[in-house]
Amino acid sequence: MKILAADYILLMDRNFTVLENGGVVFDEKIIDYSDDVEDLKRVYQTAEVQYLGKNSVLLPGFINSHVHLEFSANKTTLNYGSFMTWLDSVMENRDELMSKCGDSCMELALANMLKSGVTSLGAISSFGKDMEACVKTPQKVVYFSELIGSSMASADALFADFKERVDNSMGKKGDSFFPAVAIHSPYSVHPIVLNKGLEVAKENTMPVSAHFMESPSERKWLDSGTGEFKAFFQKFLNTDTPVTDSKRYLDSFDGVNVLFTHCVNINDEELSKLASLGATVVHCPVSNRLLGVGKLDLEKLKNNEIPFVVGTDGLSSNTSLSILDEIRTALMVHTDLDLNLLAKDLLKGVTSIPARSLGLNCGEIKEGLDADLISFILPDVLSDNSTIASSIILHLKEAENIFINGEKIKWNF
Repeated sequence: MKILAADYILLMDRNFTVLENGGVVFDEKIIDYSDDVEDLKRVYQTAEVQYLGKNSVLLPGFINSHVHLEFSANKTTLNYGSFMTWLDSVMENRDELMSKCGDSCMELALANMLKSGVTSLGAISSFGKDMEACVKTPQKVVYFSELIGSSMASADALFADFKERVDNSMGKKGDSFFPAVAIHSPYSVHPIVLNKGLEVAKENTMPVSAHFMESPSERKWLDSGTGEFKAFFQKFLNTDTPVTDSKRYLDSFDGVNVLFTHCVNINDEELSKLASLGATVVHCPVSNRLLGVGKLDLEKLKNNEIPFVVGTDGLSSNTSLSILDEIRTALMVHTDLDLNLLAKDLLKGVTSIPARSLGLNCGEIKEGLDADLISFILPDVLSDNSTIASSIILHLKEAENIFINGEKIKWNF
C-alpha cells in the first residue's frame, strides 16, 4: 500500500474537484484520498508515503482515445494541406510506410505516448501489425480491429480478414488488452459488411470506433455522389456511386457503444442522431488542421449533450503522439471558447470521459478504480487553483511519475 502526497490533486470528477496538500492511498486500486495527508498517515500507518515535490500535481493517467500506430514511420513522406492530397499520398506510399514500421517503431510510439502521461489508449488497427506491441506495452489498450470494404466483389474476403484479426485479438484478451471493433468510414464500408461487423461487436459487447464526416469531400460524396471522391473511387475502385448515405450509416449503430471520430463536417440532423445513440465524439485537432478539413464545433456538441474526448490520430496526420501537445493545440484552435473552461473540458476529455466511453475502470481518482496515476511538476507556484487546468496544458511536457494498476512504470524513453 502506498500514499502519494501532492500539492494539487485533480480528482477529475464531474465537478473538477481540486484538493490542495492532499494524498491518495492505493495498491492495485485506489483505496482512499483526502485533502489531509496527516490524517491518511494515521489511518494507513503501514503505507509507504511519497511526497511528489514542490508544485506537484497528481491526477489520473491520460487516455488517448484514437491513435493509428501502423503508420508511425511517417515523417515527410505524406502530403498535407487538403484531405484528398493527403489521401492520394497515403494510397501511393502505404506499403512503403507499413514496411518501415516494425515492432520497434510502434514500441517507440507507445513509449512517447507514455512519456506524456498516456496510461491507456484506443489503438485503431488496420492490418494487425501493431497487436504484439500493444499486448506487450504496460499501458491499457482498447484494440480496435478495423473493418473496411466498400466493394461487394471483395466484401467476403475483407470481412474474413477482419474476423480473423478480431479472433486473434480475442485470443490476447487480458487485464490490459481489450479487443474492440472499428469501422473505417461510411464511404469505405458497404452496409452489408458494416452490419456484419457491428454484429461481431454486439455479440462480444465491444465498443466501436468509427470515422465520420471528416472532410468536405466526404460530405459531398455521401450527400450527392459528387466532389473529389468521385474521381478517387473511379480510379481505385472503378465505381462512381456511394454505397450508402449518412442516415443509413448512422442508423446501423443503434444499440452500439460507439465513438465517432472527427465529425468536423457533421450537420444538425446527424448531431441529433449522435445524441440519441449516446455516442461520443473523438476530437483530433492537429489532424484536422493538417488535412485542411475544418474545425470541430465543440459548442454544438455541448448543446446536443454529446461528450467529446481527444485523440492524436496517427503520425500519418500528426507530428507528435503526445496527448499534451494535442490538447495544447485544441486550447489554441478554439479561440471562441473561454480558455480556462475549455482547459477543464480538455482534461476531462483525456481522463474521465474516455474511460467511460471505452469501458475502462480508471479515469478518476475514486475508490475502487484502477490506480492509474500520473504526476507532474508545475514550473512555479499557482496564485490560486482556478487556472490549474490551463497551467497544466500550457506548461507541462513529460510526466514525472507514472503508475498503472498501482505499479510504478519505468520506461526507456
